[in-house]
Amino acid sequence: MVRSVSQRIEQRVLLRAEQLPADATVVVRGGQDTADKLLSHARRTARAWSLDGHPLLGISVFAVLDRTLDVLLSERFSTFRTVYLPTVEGLVAAGFELLPTGRRPHFTVRLRTADEPEVAGSLWHWARQATILPMGRHRSGRRRAEMYHVDITADLNDEDETGFVWTFLDEAREPNHIVPGALVVAGDTDAAAICQVVDLSLAGDGTIVHLRILPGLVEDYQQLVSRALAG
Repeated sequence: MVRSVSQRIEQRVLLRAEQLPADATVVVRGGQDTADKLLSHARRTARAWSLDGHPLLGISVFAVLDRTLDVLLSERFSTFRTVYLPTVEGLVAAGFELLPTGRRPHFTVRLRTADEPEVAGSLWHWARQATILPMGRHRSGRRRAEMYHVDITADLNDEDETGFVWTFLDEAREPNHIVPGALVVAGDTDAAAICQVVDLSLAGDGTIVHLRILPGLVEDYQQLVSRALAG
C-alpha cells in the first residue's frame, strides 16, 4: 500500500485506469442510509484514504458494468434491506465526482465536505433521484431481524484494492476478539453479514480490519447453529 505522510492510503496512484461509465449506467449502494450514516461513512473513508495528500471524503457504490443488475444484487447485496440505484448522469449532474477506487466495479462518490448540509444533500439525492429497491425479506419468506447487534461496525459497501470490506478496529465492541480467522457479525443495525477477519493493518489514525463476507444471511447461520445444537 502507498501511504501519505499522514499514513492515510493515497488513492491517486491506486485509481484504476478506467473512464467514467456512461451517463445511463446505474450504480448500486446498499442501504438503508441516513444523513448520520452517510456522514459517518464519509468520515471513515477520510480517516483511511487521501487523494492528492488531502483526506478523501467518499461514499462507496458499485457500477453495473460487466455483470447484470440482478447478478450484482444477488452476489453482493443480499444482506441489505434496501438498495439505491442512482445513475451516473444523476450523480454527475448533482456535482459529485466518481473515482474508480478498489477493484472494478467499485467506485467512490467523492463529497466536497463533511458538513451536515453536504451529506444531507447526498442523502436527498439517493432518496429522491434513485430507484429504491426493497430487499427486506429472507429468501425463505421468513422476516429478517428488525435490528442487528454487530461485533464490528462497518459499511458493507466499502471495499479497497484487496476486494475485501474494510473498517477500523476501534469500531469493534470487543477489539481483542477481532483476530485473523475469527468469524464476526459486521455491519450496522440495518444491514449485517457474517464475515471472516482476513487481516489487520495500520492506516490513517488507526488499524484497518479487512473482512471477507461469507455467503448467506445472518439468519441462515442462526438456523444452522440451532440445528447443530438441537438435542
